[in-house]
Amino acid sequence: MNKNKNIVTILYVEDEDGVRKGFAKALGRYAKTLYEASNGEEGLALYKEVRPDIVVSDIKMPKMNGIEMSKAIKEINPQQAIIVTTAHSESEYLLEAIKLQLSGYILKPVNKKILQNKILEISENIQIKKEAQQYKDLMHEVANYQNNMLMVYDKDYNIIFLNKLYLDFFAVDTIDDFDEKYGCICNTLVKQDDFFSFEPEKDGHWTQEIEKLSADKQIIFLSDNRDMMGKAFIVNCHFIKETQHKICTFSEITKINSIKKEYEQKAYIDELTKIYNRAKFNQTLTNSVIDFDVNRKNISLIIFDIDHFKIFNDTYGHQLGDDILRSLAKIIKEYTRESDLFARWGGEEFVILLVNANLDIGLKIAEEKRRLIEEHIFTDNLKVTCSFGVSSMQEGDTQETLLKRADDALYEAKKSGRNCVRG
Repeated sequence: MNKNKNIVTILYVEDEDGVRKGFAKALGRYAKTLYEASNGEEGLALYKEVRPDIVVSDIKMPKMNGIEMSKAIKEINPQQAIIVTTAHSESEYLLEAIKLQLSGYILKPVNKKILQNKILEISENIQIKKEAQQYKDLMHEVANYQNNMLMVYDKDYNIIFLNKLYLDFFAVDTIDDFDEKYGCICNTLVKQDDFFSFEPEKDGHWTQEIEKLSADKQIIFLSDNRDMMGKAFIVNCHFIKETQHKICTFSEITKINSIKKEYEQKAYIDELTKIYNRAKFNQTLTNSVIDFDVNRKNISLIIFDIDHFKIFNDTYGHQLGDDILRSLAKIIKEYTRESDLFARWGGEEFVILLVNANLDIGLKIAEEKRRLIEEHIFTDNLKVTCSFGVSSMQEGDTQETLLKRADDALYEAKKSGRNCVRG
């Protein structure tokens, strides 16, 4: 109990000077600051000024008695700790004190030890509450000053805490405001490719669904109410077994995501022609072969290159050769279906991966491309032609066998005089 000495402020109200002086000295040993008043009116005025932790008051006093003063204090602060001292003949006042739910009463003549013990008991409770509040305030500060948005659910998935960054992001002041405006964060998710979304009418909770995904897929896209710009966040949900709480953090990765896409762009885009490169084509072809094995979706492959391009380069120079490659890529890309993938295979060679296309469709599309190139007039009124090889996925095919048949067909096209399609 000694740790709680001198941690509280006490207001002592007693109309008898002798009694007040005698007990004031004793109370002073247990108070950080002791305030004294000689009647209820003076005590109430001093209370409003200093707001002490504990009030110790006689009941029967002139001008305003202890009960009246206590009622007024309780109206100001219902949680105020008040101890009253009373004589046996003041039973009516004592009943009023009980109704007011005061912290305690001590019969006169007051035993100093009993009063001191009561002061220490209340002091200990005050200290516990203060420490709990300080810890709570600290946790709020930690939550509010971190760089991540924070949400906490109870065991029934009711929101019990949102930090300031979260509230500011959604332009609300309280949890109730958020509930009224949005209901659930899943109602705020922007549906975009590569981002998690969840329909509220689905069974289960959105946190349960996102936790089923791999860590690199636990990403959501939200519209920022502060500037109406879209922001990407990686979500981390952590279940606290002891409290049954679920803590969800939202870490913004908008810049990281943009940088990732920028590097992906550089990794998968051919620098000269600005179409996909061989790496992107190989990745997509691998996935398409797997899709064929699982879902039996037809895929076809077109390989073509520019006829006699080495002679063309030697005659007109590499600068003009590059212009031809860029122009050809632009033409073919413009007339390629969105579902298909067009890429530069290397040098003057290009590939097109056709989705949901059998060999007949592949041959037809290749012929359209051949004619398109043949009829186009390039820089300096030059014309070029291309030879095409086509293959289609068959049972038992691998990525390598599909490519080899297309390459063999291209070789046949060249043997047949170039500027033609073979499959």
